[in-house]
Amino acid sequence: MIYHLVYNLFFALVLLVSVPFFLLRMATTRRFRTGLGERLGFYGPGFRGRTGKGAIWIQAASVGEVKAVLPLVDLIREEFPASPVVLTCQTAAGRDLARARRGEAAAILSPLDFQPTVGRLIRRISPRILVLVETEIWPGTILAARRRGIPVAVVNGRISTRSFPRYRKAGILLRPVLRRINRFGMRSGLDAERIRALGAEESRVRVTGNIKFDSLDLSPAGAGGYRERWGWDRRDPVIVAGSTYQGEEELLLDAWRELRPDFPGLKLILAPRHLERLEAVESLLRSRGEDYRLFSRLSPADGRTGLVILDRMGVLSQLYREASAVFVGRSLKGSGGQNPIEPAAAGRPILFGPRMENFAEIAGELVETGGAVRVEDGSRLAGRLAEILADREKAAAMGARARAAVEKRRGASRRNLEMIREIVR
Repeated sequence: MIYHLVYNLFFALVLLVSVPFFLLRMATTRRFRTGLGERLGFYGPGFRGRTGKGAIWIQAASVGEVKAVLPLVDLIREEFPASPVVLTCQTAAGRDLARARRGEAAAILSPLDFQPTVGRLIRRISPRILVLVETEIWPGTILAARRRGIPVAVVNGRISTRSFPRYRKAGILLRPVLRRINRFGMRSGLDAERIRALGAEESRVRVTGNIKFDSLDLSPAGAGGYRERWGWDRRDPVIVAGSTYQGEEELLLDAWRELRPDFPGLKLILAPRHLERLEAVESLLRSRGEDYRLFSRLSPADGRTGLVILDRMGVLSQLYREASAVFVGRSLKGSGGQNPIEPAAAGRPILFGPRMENFAEIAGELVETGGAVRVEDGSRLAGRLAEILADREKAAAMGARARAAVEKRRGASRRNLEMIREIVR
């Protein structure tokens, strides 16, 4: 009770001091104006018409977490048909995806982590349970739910190598919050070990696996039909570089240029991790004199185009199915790596650098089983790509092993449903 009061007083003080900053950003940036009413706990008629008492409340961060949790949402609906599902998201992109993919679910922006706003939502939907996806540990929200007797569960729980030291420093503040969470469904044994070290009770922690494996599209490679749409020859090799980080585009361009004499028609699709970097990537290509096209402007007339920049959200997983080889970004530059699961599900041979700390378990398994190759540094990139592009049988075998690694890990959504069933009243 005292912790909750102190937290809300501190939040109110921070909010008050931040008002000038947010007013300025709202005046200059549309993103800060979007959904302000929802952030403050005020919802339109469309939301009221889709909710009722006794909801299952699921809190996700953004697009990736929403996509991952949708199979679990389907299972929850089957298990609790009388309970409406309410998805709250930290970003407008996540909310919009939830509305588009599951139109019958109520999806709104997350309320500010503050008693008045969280309390308003709780009174509206009277949730039976609050389900937090991955690392959505918001003290105000968790404490407000527990004060009203609402159980809280974490699904797909993850504590990254990078964030673990920061959480440990906040241990004395974090521990009272973790003690109020009823169940922790963690991705891996390492994640379970870390959450226990941070203060979660041993009996409440279990390893349920990664629900992202259940949300993957396992349709055959090439099912997207983009090559035909753009007039690309089916025999042309295509490298898709997904979620690239600053400094990696230069390395990929160098490799592409080196490989083109030996692989006529070679295509390279660059997909920056953040669309805000599009201008910087275009500037790089122009400075090198490269002829390129934006994905959104490609047409059959661009059949000879060898270089494409992905400038649209939500299609990267489909483009992986057109690839001859996939490079996973933030692994040669930056740190932590990006998720290799989607290209693995597409059955594509995968390459990534040494910096895959955030996905160490699946990255290690992909390398061990022969579904992926770890590239030591940028100077080795062209050589490793050449080995894959030159041997189609080897590439197909790598892709099959990568897909097999994904298929054997499916089923985490149902394990998380069983955990939720234990505590829903």
